[in-house]
Amino acid sequence: MKKIFILLILLTAAGHAADAQLVLVRQVAASTGGSGHAGPLTIDYTVGEPVVESLAAGGLLLTQGFQQPEIVPALPPGGTPLFDFLLYPNPAVTTVKVAFNLVTDASVVLLIVNTTGQLMYQNVQYYGAGKILISTPVDRLAAGIYTVVLKVQGQVYTEKLIVQ
Repeated sequence: MKKIFILLILLTAAGHAADAQLVLVRQVAASTGGSGHAGPLTIDYTVGEPVVESLAAGGLLLTQGFQQPEIVPALPPGGTPLFDFLLYPNPAVTTVKVAFNLVTDASVVLLIVNTTGQLMYQNVQYYGAGKILISTPVDRLAAGIYTVVLKVQGQVYTEKLIVQ
């Protein structure tokens, strides 16, 4: 009885928190777990009880031992749709990975431009909100310095790239 009461309180609180939420928040119901970093990756893990029934109330689902889905709020006017823009490895030889987080679903234009302003590579894709990783070939580019440009919802982000 006590567990059901606690679960009902959690479901009620989760419903109210989702209405006014401004950042991505993950909630976990588990007996243990943790989070760690391995280079650019974040690894989250949980350990739940072996047999626990999931509870549902409307659009909410509470499960034991699994990550709850992320709730992505609408992007406020003038808000930044992208953060944590990273290139690796840099310098690159054959492939560079372009990693970033999108706050909202968006069309992303990825450009690689040389030092004279010539467009050397272009990729346009539509991505959902969350962590994005794009593997981009650079083995056909001459050794040198390039600029990687990301265009998302009218905003432009740049990073220097060295190709060996």
